[in-house]
Amino acid sequence: MRKVAIHFPIVVYPSEYADIGPFTAHCLNLDIIADDETIEGAVSKLLETIEQHLDAAEAHGADPIQMAPESYWTKLRNAKRIPSELMDRIIGSANKRHQLRPLDPAQLEIRELQPA
Repeated sequence: MRKVAIHFPIVVYPSEYADIGPFTAHCLNLDIIADDETIEGAVSKLLETIEQHLDAAEAHGADPIQMAPESYWTKLRNAKRIPSELMDRIIGSANKRHQLRPLDPAQLEIRELQPA
C-alpha cells in the first residue's frame, strides 16, 4: 500500500444554499465540499469526506485528484488564511473524531473568503 502526501488547498466561503449551513468548505484539488453552521464544523466534515474519498480511490486503484473549476481557485487566491489557533483545533479534533491518517499541518492550506 503506497502512502502519498497530498496537499489539500481548502477555501471556506459563504454557502450558496441557506438551508444547509452558512459555511461551505471546499477542497479544491479533490473538488469535494461540506457545509456546516461553523467554519470548524464545515472543515471537520470536509476532512472526514476527504478521508473516505482517499480510501475509496485507494481501494479501487483510482486517482483521487479531481480539480475544482478555476473560479474556485480564484476564491482561494482572494481569501485569507484562517488563524493558526483555529487550524490547530480543526486538525486536532479531526484526527481524534475521524481517525484520519495523521495530518501534517503542512498538508493543509485553509483560507476563508469573507462575504462581499
